[in-house]
Amino acid sequence: MGVLVFGASIITSVGTSEPESAHTISIANGVRYTVAGARIDAHSGTILRAHDGLFYWYGESYACGFHWTDPQTPYCGAQVYRSPDMSRWQGPWPLFDASSASWQDLCMHQLGAPGNGCFRPKVVYNPTTRAYVLWLNTGGFAGDGYRVLTSRSPMGPFQLAAKPELHDATIADWRGNPYTQDGDEGLFVDAGGSAWLTWSRGGRLLQERLNTAYTSGTGAPKVIMNYPQFAPWAGVESPSEFEHDGHYYLAMSLPRCPYCVATGTAIERASSPGGPWTYRGMVTSGSCDGQPNNVDQIAPGILLWSSDQWVRGGTAGMWPRLNETLATQAWEPVYFNGADVAPISCAHKFGFRIDDS
Repeated sequence: MGVLVFGASIITSVGTSEPESAHTISIANGVRYTVAGARIDAHSGTILRAHDGLFYWYGESYACGFHWTDPQTPYCGAQVYRSPDMSRWQGPWPLFDASSASWQDLCMHQLGAPGNGCFRPKVVYNPTTRAYVLWLNTGGFAGDGYRVLTSRSPMGPFQLAAKPELHDATIADWRGNPYTQDGDEGLFVDAGGSAWLTWSRGGRLLQERLNTAYTSGTGAPKVIMNYPQFAPWAGVESPSEFEHDGHYYLAMSLPRCPYCVATGTAIERASSPGGPWTYRGMVTSGSCDGQPNNVDQIAPGILLWSSDQWVRGGTAGMWPRLNETLATQAWEPVYFNGADVAPISCAHKFGFRIDDS
């Protein structure tokens, strides 16, 4: 089993000696808490290592009382935690004021989608503008169902930029229905500094290169629809692009299934960041009892796959009215067999060493 290594290495045990410029990260899966003892409430987001060397875990929040599909509950917004070692987490800090009337109206009282909420806070750094860029799915049916915010700091606060243009309003869902909803999105910045957005629209997967500010599209999106269709939720969601050894990959949830437990992680591969894409099959059929979220490059040579382990029953409620405050994430490094992503093993513990020189 191969692994991508450029100044960082995956290890199975912690050694007693290493260069002063390196440090070891050890991770155990399971419920995660802050150093103050609070259960972490961050879902469907991003893990980013910023220029200060700290890790930032962005995610949507449920703890204020949001229940999916219930417009009588509040939208809780997105927040961030930070850590020096992905184990000792501090926070959270809100990314913006979700309690404002404008955010509550946008995320909870949209015509055609009351109580839907806003999801998938994806954050990247733009080296040209020196800004952190946050994309958020706002679930609109009229196309361009997203908002973009920017900040000079990885902790925010983030301020709204102009509404992005993606020119996808005329693209129907996988059945041909033109009245469909923009869904999960993923952000990727290639080695040349170009940013790419991949998103689900009614089960179809779309992709578009973004402008130099990473805040809007640049033209007509390309449609990716070469994957198998599984009933009852045909199509895919939760796309995430990443790169390894000159190859580009899209990880995605197959099938599309909101808040489902144990959906598969499927892979597409291409020789350029914008495709064309070839379907490469599944790397796990159950995503460690969760739904695949993202693949984040958290250090040179280290790609981290994450899966939201959604919960149902008890205080969480039942589908479709759910509160996922208690959901956690499974994490695992991405390994490779040649040019293909290796199967996910759902390891309980793992570690890696980061060279900070």
